[in-house]
Amino acid sequence: MTLDALHNRLAAFLTNLECLDIAGQRDALVSEIVETGGRYDAPPETPHALHLFEISLHGVSASGADEADAFRAWKRAAHTMTFEGAQAEA
Repeated sequence: MTLDALHNRLAAFLTNLECLDIAGQRDALVSEIVETGGRYDAPPETPHALHLFEISLHGVSASGADEADAFRAWKRAAHTMTFEGAQAEA
């Protein structure tokens, strides 16, 4: 897959996410991770786990203290890379 195709898929995915409620966005993210070989790493379920939730999809990685925080961070980073980066190139 070329970088341009990856970038276009990411932009389309982000645009589609905005049409969904939070539960739908989570389901779409998980499906996209499975379909494209992304990563979703949750911390171990132990009382003193120091690990963060981590998401890596379409060349964008982010982490957070909980799943919702990681998802918000991933969306911000993906949006910045896709839409703000495209504006800077123009």
